[in-house]
Amino acid sequence: MNTLLLNGCSFGECWTPTNNFIKSLGCEEAVNISKIATSLQRTCRSTVEWIAQNGNPAFVVIPITFVHRWELAISKNEDPIDGSWYPMQIAGLINPDDIQLNTNIDVEKLEELKSLYYGSIPTIKTFWDKAFTEIILLASFLEQRNIKYLFLDMCNEFDRIHIKGYSGFEKLKLIEQNRNIVDLFSFCGNRYMWNTIKNNKDVDFNTHHAPEQYQELEKYLLNYVENNTYNKN
Repeated sequence: MNTLLLNGCSFGECWTPTNNFIKSLGCEEAVNISKIATSLQRTCRSTVEWIAQNGNPAFVVIPITFVHRWELAISKNEDPIDGSWYPMQIAGLINPDDIQLNTNIDVEKLEELKSLYYGSIPTIKTFWDKAFTEIILLASFLEQRNIKYLFLDMCNEFDRIHIKGYSGFEKLKLIEQNRNIVDLFSFCGNRYMWNTIKNNKDVDFNTHHAPEQYQELEKYLLNYVENNTYNKN
């Protein structure tokens, strides 16, 4: 059965693809392995793992999450896809009573590690450079396996002004040349959905949108696919 694989963070988890979206991408079913509060690192890792376990999906859609997030293998659980990896991010303290954490973990040291990590990063280029590299690597993996895919920024609202003058970003041309990646600097899925809401001034930009907004996003993405030659056989 031709499968659409969807993978991201909570903004992906609350996205239930419509039948029209699934069928328009040449698929018969959708599998969503998105996970709350997770990173692009997790998206890449778990996409590869899912494919290793299940074989090639017909199409992969990746809504790119906040690129400052990361993960550590500190969970006491052994999830079939995620193993013992545990999501890390700036906001929120780690709950010492979290039943997912390995009992050998010193929560105070973990909080200190997180504080030192974010406190030692002087500019956003650290997060962005790492994310752009991960995007290229995941795209290359999918291409090597002849899997169709579409990546889009879901949360970051990338702006070139934040990396102007920095070295080491020539890799961006590889992303810009890739028609399977919606232009990261002109489109943000969350912003697009927010713009479709009437009286959106009363709605937080980083809200988890209703199905109606996701349907508007799907229309945009299907139009994008239709007008880009990579998906035409």
